[in-house]
This record gives sequence, structure tokens and C-alpha cells, in this order.
Amino acid sequence: MDDLTKTQRSFARKAMHQPKHRFADLYHLICREEWIATALHAVLANTGSRTAGIDGVTKRQLATDQAKQRFITTVRTELKAGCFKPTPVRRQYIPKPGGKRRPLGISTIKDRVVQMLLKMLLEPIWEADFFPCSHGFRPEHRTMDCIAPLYGLMNPKVKCYWVVEGDISGCFDHVSHTILLNLIEKRVADRRILALIKSFLKAGVMEDGLVHETDEGTSQGNIVSPLLANLYLTELDRYWWDHYGVTPTT
Repeated sequence: MDDLTKTQRSFARKAMHQPKHRFADLYHLICREEWIATALHAVLANTGSRTAGIDGVTKRQLATDQAKQRFITTVRTELKAGCFKPTPVRRQYIPKPGGKRRPLGISTIKDRVVQMLLKMLLEPIWEADFFPCSHGFRPEHRTMDCIAPLYGLMNPKVKCYWVVEGDISGCFDHVSHTILLNLIEKRVADRRILALIKSFLKAGVMEDGLVHETDEGTSQGNIVSPLLANLYLTELDRYWWDHYGVTPTT
């Protein structure tokens, strides 16, 4: 078992057994060369790496071992020096049913790698806090996990006959940065990690050659956004449980 996996499992155990523990001294981990190399490998394995952010860099420019090592060294140097700064995402729209369009934010590969580092670091911690009924964007969860409980509920004995499907309009686009950061602080005490997350939230969007500020939301398309959204929506699950004794399946 490598050190990265050992660290993640250690965080998961501590988070599970100490629900109110705040993790400190995390930042140095994302500066480790082996962590950055793992994050880069994961990003380049995704088909989206063929699509460039605003800097124009794609997977093709990182095809050789030498190019990858230079990239890793650059990211590590910037993170250690505290001078890494996310760039605005490139706005792209994809069609939705009914003629609508969903806005996506295309990050640079460098930003995607740092987002992946944050995901690698924080996901094991927050997984301990998520409700078992929450399945979206989570490791080892799938659509059938949402459907399976219905077989035990929809029968004459329990008398549940309806499934209600709902959606939160513009969920990713309207996440409150203040609320989200306050939720993150419940588990993360490292100010540098908090500042890094905030810098991604505030990085802005480039559309038609103009950069627009992002005062709310977490960009769809960002690697870390689904994890942040799950953290945010866990409060809805908790409210539902506290008031109704049941949790919605998401």
C-alpha cells in the first residue's frame, strides 16, 4: 500500500470516529511529487484532457515523460511557494432536453490537477459525513443504489406507492460561497487549503473574450465541484432527517 492510500485511509478512519474533528496541516500533502503525479495521471486519463482551457494546453502537449515531469515540477514549485493562482474557466454550453443549454466551465489542465489534488485530499474526510442515501458523484455508488431501496418500500405492507422525482434548478450555479466555505471549515482547519478552495470559487469565467466574476456557484465541469455540491446538499439531507425521520435518495 502506497503512502497516498495510507494517508487517505487514515483520514477516513479519523473522520468516521471523530465527527467533529477539524483536520489541520493538510497543505503540505498536495505539494508532494507523488500526489501531483497521481493527480496528473488521473486528469490525463480523462477524455476531457483533450479539451483546452483558456491557456490552450491539452493532453498532446504533455505526451512525453519529460513534459510531464516539467509540469509536475512547475505545479509543485507554485504550490510550495504559495503563488499558485487558478485561471478563469472557459465557458462552454451543452444542449439539454427542451432546447435549453447547460453551462460548463472548462479549466486549464494545471487547474484540473490541483482540483484533483483537493479531491484526493478531502473526499476521504467528507465521505464519512455523507448520508448512505446520497449516491450522486460518489465513489463506489451507482444509479441502481438509488433504485434498490424502492423494492423494499413499495409494497402493500409498507403502503408506499409513489416515487417523487425532483430537481434543484441551477444547483451548481447558485451555491453560496459563504455557506459553502463555512461548511468546509467544520472539517478543515488548514487556512491554506481553505484559501485555495476559495480561489477556485472566485476564479471567474471567460466568455466571448471577457472575464466575469463568480460571486456564487461552483462551476460545472470542475473536478472538485461535485464533491463540494455533495457537501452543500448534505445539509438538505440532514434537515430532512431531523424533521421527517427519513432522508431523500440523491
